[in-house]
Amino acid sequence: MPKIIPITDLRNTTKISELCHGKNEPVFITKNGYSDLVIMSMEAYEALTEGPNVERPGEKREDMCFLTEKSPVWAGMLADVLEQHGVPFFRESSLGAGMAIKAGSLSERIRFFVPASQLAMGKELVEELFEKEAE
Repeated sequence: MPKIIPITDLRNTTKISELCHGKNEPVFITKNGYSDLVIMSMEAYEALTEGPNVERPGEKREDMCFLTEKSPVWAGMLADVLEQHGVPFFRESSLGAGMAIKAGSLSERIRFFVPASQLAMGKELVEELFEKEAE
């Protein structure tokens, strides 16, 4: 669930920094009850802006392939299963953080991407995990 705080809470910069680093996701700031700003840790920003095909120092670049798209509830479970099986992945929101907060989490969908070499394993895990959903 996204963290939403009033702009007056920005006075306590240490608390805000700890919140951003602890959640590792954007924190939404309201002003007079309306969305105004979004702040995040540098790590969250870099993860958000790098995308699936960015080459990092010491890493071999590999093309990422679309695996599936799920609601946030199922996306959390899928992320856990992929991590447990050692399948690297990248996920992105179909709405983006700003629209997700405006439209609500029920309309949000999370897209998963995996390296081409891991696509077969990822598809196998998705089928196994969601086989009853398809019926």
